[in-house]
Amino acid sequence: MKIRNPFKDYLLRWKDDVTTKEKLVWGFLISFLSYIFFRIFIL
Repeated sequence: MKIRNPFKDYLLRWKDDVTTKEKLVWGFLISFLSYIFFRIFIL
């Protein structure tokens, strides 16, 4: 699977041809990285 940026612009809007699988993977990745960032820098 080729890794590509599924977002259209700097506001992180989805491109028209993004699959549901890509949305789930990128959503999980962003939420996981946000959680790690919160745990390291906030707490």
